[in-house]
Parts: sequence; C-alpha cells; structure tokens
Amino acid sequence: MRPRIAVILSAALALGACSRDEPPPPVPKLFAEQRDALDQAKDVSAMQLEAAEQQRKAMEQQTQ
Repeated sequence: MRPRIAVILSAALALGACSRDEPPPPVPKLFAEQRDALDQAKDVSAMQLEAAEQQRKAMEQQTQ
C-alpha cells in the first residue's frame, strides 16, 4: 500500500513541478480574413433588409 501512495505522490509532485506559472501564448486567429468578410456581408445584408423595409413602407404610404 505504501509504495502505491509513494508513486502517486511522486507523480503529483512531478506534474506540479512541470506546470507553468506564465499564461500560455495567445492562439493565432485562424481564418480571420474569412470571418471578417462574413461579418461585413452580414452588415451589408442587414442594411439591405432595412432599406427594403423602408422602401416597402414608403410604397404603402403612397398607395394610401
């Protein structure tokens, strides 16, 4: 029983000694250009929907 505890404690100490105190380096942004393009497309789409809604409202007011 004691050798098993000694092995567990040794492993815990070894893993604790290997841990870093400094934060990990920042992760590079993968596909950043593609994500930016998608975000811009979403913005344009929202603007188009808003313009279409305003146009629809203007047409409804003209027919009344």
